[in-house]
This record gives sequence, C-alpha cells and structure tokens, in this order.
Amino acid sequence: MTIFDKTMRLLERTLDLRSARQRVIASNLANEETPGYRASELTFMDQLQSAQKGRLPIVMAATQSRHFGVRGPQGVQAVTGKLNEVPAGDLPLDANSVNLELEMAKLSENAMQYNAAATILAAKFRGLLSAIRDAR
Repeated sequence: MTIFDKTMRLLERTLDLRSARQRVIASNLANEETPGYRASELTFMDQLQSAQKGRLPIVMAATQSRHFGVRGPQGVQAVTGKLNEVPAGDLPLDANSVNLELEMAKLSENAMQYNAAATILAAKFRGLLSAIRDAR
C-alpha cells in the first residue's frame, strides 16, 4: 500500500503536463514574428480522463521469469501529451500561424488549471501531514 493514492499521482502528472504545455505556448508566443513558423499544441486531457476512469494505456507484463523485463512508464506515468500542429485557416504573407490573442488565452487558462491542480495537491499533502501529526 502507498500513501500516495491515484488522485495524487494524477495531480502530479497533471502538473508535469501543464508545465510542458506552458513551454509549448511560450514557444509559440516567442515565435510570433518568425516567418513560416507553425504554432503547436500539446493535448493530454483525453488520456488523463481515461487514466482517472481506470482505463490506462496498455502496458506489457512479464508472465514468465525468462521474459525480458518490463521497461518504460507504468500506470499514471504512462500518460503523455501529444504535440500537434495547430490548424491554420488563412495564413498571412509571412506564413506564420501564431494567433497572439488565442495563445494568450491558452496561456492564461493553462496557468489557472496548473494553479488549481497545485492547490488541490497541496491540500492533499496538508491532509497527510495532519494525519501524521495526529498519530503522535
């Protein structure tokens, strides 16, 4: 048994993925004036929701001692983001697909979601700390 339940592992992974998404959005913003730059998007919510419902990606298991060891991320850690190019409608003459207003909205929404997950995780840790203190 572990003191870090599935919720805490999901929150930890959410923070990691939100941080990575923030870097992708910042890269898009930094390249707003770069001719030919195509905006990217990191998506991961579908996988997180599947992990929350217990439908994690398929993982290999060794069924005999002579099998090769199981490698790679297991459980919630197997949830990864997918980097896609943002579809662009009408491109300007410099062929840059970054939409400043859209990227700023994504940046704000992602920061808000990150802070919410961090707040929930901090509350979970405070609950654990309280249980440890009360056990004395």
